[in-house]
Amino acid sequence: MLIVKPFYRGKAQIKTNDMNRKITVLVSLMLMLSSLSFGQILNPTKWKVELSKKEIKVGDVIDVVFKAKIDKSWHLYSNDFDPDLGPILISFDFEADASYERIGNVKPMNAKKHYDKIWEGEVSYFENTAELRQQIKVLSLPLKIVGTFDFQSCSDESGQCVMGDDEFDLTYPKN
Repeated sequence: MLIVKPFYRGKAQIKTNDMNRKITVLVSLMLMLSSLSFGQILNPTKWKVELSKKEIKVGDVIDVVFKAKIDKSWHLYSNDFDPDLGPILISFDFEADASYERIGNVKPMNAKKHYDKIWEGEVSYFENTAELRQQIKVLSLPLKIVGTFDFQSCSDESGQCVMGDDEFDLTYPKN
């Protein structure tokens, strides 16, 4: 013989269930907020990309100027030392366009150099600010220069390094 007990929810049971739900929601919110604070992305290097001249005509040789502001106690590795040493060199990728041709490679302006004991070789880097330049010859207008770049910034205090990337899209004359 099967005995079926009637389902009964007393006031004490309802209060306990409500309290459990409230605690679960509160703990969930706290976990989400704490994960947001740990999930902050470090961005110690901020970039600005511009052309070296305001007025441009076909045949001109101009520079694409990459300028960075680097947070205090951080440095940015340059692109003019042995890539096999270990640090990630800044690298640039320009999309081909019939409006210009590149002359040479991107050149760092006034990067510091020193022998690094950890990497066992000479590295070049920037502190506080950085400037790199790519010379181009203007073949036609409108001029359209598009590309991306990757870089590595490291903290002098914690030793932490972060990878970064950015893109550029320059048009002359502006629409």
